[in-house]
Amino acid sequence: MFDAAGQRWGVTDAAIGILLATLCSLGWAWLTRTVIIDEWAQVLGAYLAVWVPLLLVLAIADAARGRRSRWRDFGLRFTWLDLLWGAGIGLLARGAVTLIELAATGRTSLEGGVLGLPTGFAFWFGVLLAPVVLGPLIEELFYRGLVLRAVARTTRRAGGSRPVAASVAVIVSALVFALAHLVVGGAVSTAPARITFAGALVLGLAAGALAAATGRLGGAVIAHVVFNGTLIAALVAG
Repeated sequence: MFDAAGQRWGVTDAAIGILLATLCSLGWAWLTRTVIIDEWAQVLGAYLAVWVPLLLVLAIADAARGRRSRWRDFGLRFTWLDLLWGAGIGLLARGAVTLIELAATGRTSLEGGVLGLPTGFAFWFGVLLAPVVLGPLIEELFYRGLVLRAVARTTRRAGGSRPVAASVAVIVSALVFALAHLVVGGAVSTAPARITFAGALVLGLAAGALAAATGRLGGAVIAHVVFNGTLIAALVAG
């Protein structure tokens, strides 16, 4: 599935990245409740609080404990086939989440109805650029590039076969991805939070399976872009 030669990073690195991102995100959320901060700074800080720790761990794993190649370490590569598969998987995942929303609430997030979309930087960065472009790339690099591969290698070393290692890695990386979204969103006991968890889990399983099958992140990134992009398009159009 993956070429692990020359890689010394593993689940410990993944755990450190997740812990740092969680602490920074919770810390920023506390700060915004305590201090008056401009809307654009709140939006930027919320994303950076998650992204910076993940990127820091990725950079250290690649430069100090890997092969200094985003392709060989994390599978960051795109092909035209990834575009096709990624778009299809992203749409299927969004369709599955829509069915979950209908079953749970009787309506879907694709129906729009959002009042008071932000303007200026908060809109262009917080609504468009971050969730549709930057977020999918950074999150797939970490969760499907580092976490999934680390779990797969650990499972293989424990005696698991390649199919078992791939299956365990896909499930674990998806669960961690979904839990991270639950923590960042706060209020974990609410119905919207549970739907957010379910949606992130569906996307994580789909993107993880695609990454494991191809050995590349291209399809997973495209799937993530399409998954988020269809929702954003519906909200903006509505």
